[in-house]
Amino acid sequence: MAKTALELSPEEWKQFSLPQRSITPEIKARWEQAWELIPKLAKLLREEYGAEKVQVFGSVIKLEYFSMTSDIDLAVWGIPASQYFLAATAADEFNEAFRVDVVDVKSCRPSLLEVIQTECIDV
Repeated sequence: MAKTALELSPEEWKQFSLPQRSITPEIKARWEQAWELIPKLAKLLREEYGAEKVQVFGSVIKLEYFSMTSDIDLAVWGIPASQYFLAATAADEFNEAFRVDVVDVKSCRPSLLEVIQTECIDV
């Protein structure tokens, strides 16, 4: 049976090359806007929901991967289970220009955790 993208291991991902995207001024501006927002999201998750560690991963880590429809993917450690959905909702609703996905590393799939561990940036 075929795997979805989220089920691929980092080694399996290496088989695929990302399409070459032209980096337009609009894409660069949106990427910069995302990076202005990321520290604010990390601060929210730490101060309001008790995150001990926040890392960013996914398409926002490199301008070459980013598109006008890219979201912001954040991996978090230490948010109590009782606060996770509130934290994820607060992050997603923080700025209407970006969809934000918050991943609790202690409950995510092992294949996603491998991706997080290999490509994350601390914030």
